[in-house]
Amino acid sequence: MTAKNPFDVTSMFSMFDPEDVKKVFDPTKMFAAFETPQKTPFDMSGLFDTNRKNLEAMVEANKAAAGAYKDLLDKQMDVFGQLTSAAQEHVSKLGDMTGPDALSQQSKAYSEAVETAMGLMQQLAENARAANEEAYGAIKDQVVSAVEELSKKAPGGK
Repeated sequence: MTAKNPFDVTSMFSMFDPEDVKKVFDPTKMFAAFETPQKTPFDMSGLFDTNRKNLEAMVEANKAAAGAYKDLLDKQMDVFGQLTSAAQEHVSKLGDMTGPDALSQQSKAYSEAVETAMGLMQQLAENARAANEEAYGAIKDQVVSAVEELSKKAPGGK
C-alpha cells in the first residue's frame, strides 16, 4: 500500500484548466453584457461579426496563457512532490529507529525538503514573472503607438 502524498494539491489547480478559462472569455457571453432591452445606437451583432477573428484570437491567447500558468503550477507541484517524496524515502529508511532522535531526524528531513521545495518553487515563479515582464516590454512601445494612432483618429484628435 502506498501512502498518499499529503502535499498533493493537484485538484486545487484544476481551476486553471484552459477549457474552463476559454468559457470565461467566450465572445458571445462577453457581448451579451452589452445588450440592453432598449434599442442601442449601434448594431452589436455587426460589431461582433466584424471583430470575430480578433475576439477568437483573444480567446486563444487567453487559453494559451491559462495553459502556461497551469503548466507553471504543475511544475511547481512536481518540484514539491519530488522533494517531499525524497523526504518520505529518507524517513522510511529510518524506520527501525524510535525515540526522540528518530522524530527529530524525521522532522528535520521534512522541514528541509519543504524549505528547499518552497525556495525552488519561488525561483520558478520569479523566472516566469521575469519572462512575462520581458514579453510585455517587447510590445509596450507598440501599445503606446497604437493608442496614439487611435487618439489621432478620434474627432478633435491631436
